Amino acid sequence: MIIPTIMCGGAGTRLWPASRDSRPKHLLPLFDGMSTFQMTVLRFHGHEGFGRPVIITSADSRFQIAEQLAAVGAEADIILEPSRQDSAAAVATGAVHLAGRGAGDVCLILAADHKVDDPAAFRDACRAAAAGAEKGLIMTLGITPTGPATGYGYINPGAAVADKCFRVVQFREKPDAATASAYIRQGYLWNSGNFMFRPDVMTAAFASHAPAILAAVTDAYGKAARDADFIRLDREAFATAPKISVDFAIMEKTDAAGVTPCDAGWSDIGTWDALWEVSAKDSAGNAAIGDVVLHDAANSLISADGILVAAVGIRDLVIVAGRDAVMVAPMDRVGEVKALVEALKKAGRTEATQHPKT
Repeated sequence: MIIPTIMCGGAGTRLWPASRDSRPKHLLPLFDGMSTFQMTVLRFHGHEGFGRPVIITSADSRFQIAEQLAAVGAEADIILEPSRQDSAAAVATGAVHLAGRGAGDVCLILAADHKVDDPAAFRDACRAAAAGAEKGLIMTLGITPTGPATGYGYINPGAAVADKCFRVVQFREKPDAATASAYIRQGYLWNSGNFMFRPDVMTAAFASHAPAILAAVTDAYGKAARDADFIRLDREAFATAPKISVDFAIMEKTDAAGVTPCDAGWSDIGTWDALWEVSAKDSAGNAAIGDVVLHDAANSLISADGILVAAVGIRDLVIVAGRDAVMVAPMDRVGEVKALVEALKKAGRTEATQHPKT
């Protein structure tokens, strides 16, 4: 079986003020009242070849995660991280958890905040990637580019090892626009951050390239406590795991990286302009969430949470209004919201991390 293992540990500060530590972006009802976390779960729930999912999340989010699972009629193993140690520790946790089962399953690492327009095509790509994973490769889903985006890493696919499975020649960091265009002409793919592997292969990769992370996670998992329906990792042991992404810790070092192309209408909802891109819009290009009234507005995103937002004569703006904070930015500068949140934290503003109701 392919076991969806969903990472829900991020704070999503680029979508502030809607997304905060106390209710991160993957739990927000952004699409017809459904969160991207719920959409990720339902992408595989009840479909052939996919087993009971594993959720790796923070202790603070545990009840929201459980409630959202129940709302869509799904169940999962829920593992609680006592601290944020970045994606490498989360991936190692998933590998150690599934390795302990000894069932021969394949682990599919997924981000909880991605949107997929064609779930069937995404599942087909996962099934294809499983062939490479069975051969001992650490597979990633490479997204077919829709343009020379500069916000994603790129993958250079090489020789085929199975149907729709290729070895990775090289990972490339986020390029400038000219380099991105050259990559696309050469057949490069976007790095989606979704991975598939046999648990024994990934634990061996950590043993070779990041042994301190594997040791910390193995210790934390071995000392884990059952807390109602949750598996709570040991705090002291987990905190010793170095904070590093799985891309830097493993994928850019291993000689067993593979890639399967995926064309499924994928989007990484990382910033407000990315959300605008995938949202339903009116004839003037406006995306409205909540109680919004517009007059002579164009190409803007307006989000209202518990408050009326009315706007006149705006162009290319993002307006996000909550009960205790309002954020306004030009569409082409929303990538700087993270820096704004950091400034709020330094100023001791609780609005940076906490919603008025938790």
